Amino acid sequence: MAEDKEPISPDMTLIEILQQHRQTEAVFRRYEGEAQGCLLCHALFDTLAEAAAKYGLDLERLLKDLQEAEGE
Repeated sequence: MAEDKEPISPDMTLIEILQQHRQTEAVFRRYEGEAQGCLLCHALFDTLAEAAAKYGLDLERLLKDLQEAEGE
């Protein structure tokens, strides 16, 4: 089913990323301290860019970490 995965991008929602790229859950969990809360609990339907802005996260670093988790 790897063919059905789209590359992780800032305009994808967190739920889309998680559904298509299961290994990214650990990355989102690592960012809980920096975000001062559970991203998957509070921003699941936000885009990656929206969540990064809302929680003061470095979007480029988060995107890179997510892509590395999936070997992209």
